[in-house]
Amino acid sequence: MSGEMEILFSLAGRMHVLLRREINRIIDVEWMCADAAYAKEVLKLARTVDSDELHKLAERVEQVHPKFPRIEHIVEHIPAMGESKYMTTLR
Repeated sequence: MSGEMEILFSLAGRMHVLLRREINRIIDVEWMCADAAYAKEVLKLARTVDSDELHKLAERVEQVHPKFPRIEHIVEHIPAMGESKYMTTLR
């Protein structure tokens, strides 16, 4: 397993334990790592439980799951003081 998948597997395992303890519901940890649709449903279920730890785990799973779309942050260059946005001087 790659590093990212190991982290995801451990997060899913922890969610499995907490969901079993809180609402007596078990999940398939391996299937959660392999299938994005199943993982999203498990995250919905986890968010219905009144547990801060489950909510934090759900956020973390969303960050590391390789089949979830990533949000790319676009960084726009803003000219510094004295730095001109023009290549040559104006006439």
